[in-house]
Amino acid sequence: MAQVVRKNPTLVVINMSSLPTAIPSVLEAINNSGMNINPQQDGTTLYLPIPQVTREHRETLARNAKNLFQKTKQDLRDIQTKYVKSVNEKRDTCSEDLVFSVQEHITAVTDDYISQAETMLKKKQDELLSDLK
Repeated sequence: MAQVVRKNPTLVVINMSSLPTAIPSVLEAINNSGMNINPQQDGTTLYLPIPQVTREHRETLARNAKNLFQKTKQDLRDIQTKYVKSVNEKRDTCSEDLVFSVQEHITAVTDDYISQAETMLKKKQDELLSDLK
């Protein structure tokens, strides 16, 4: 679809000559990415000047990562609640022990995924903030 070349550490060039009709979509995606990049277009070529990452920007990225983690955690809990309710509706056809076992398994899987997400958050925050200390 496009050829991507890194000219130097502060400039990425995207050659869109093979699919020029996608240029508006690519520009919109880059502008909406939240990466603080302002692309320039020259015909079918896009130039992406990569800004120097400042301390403030790294802190903002770390906060955004925390917010994404919180949203992920809430989404996982909502999914857990949905399936626990579904299991509870089957109490008439299944034994209490089976229902309890399935609920415990759903909770364990949810907790495992939340733990993985938390590990990823800590790793990313350490990566972003390690140069600031």
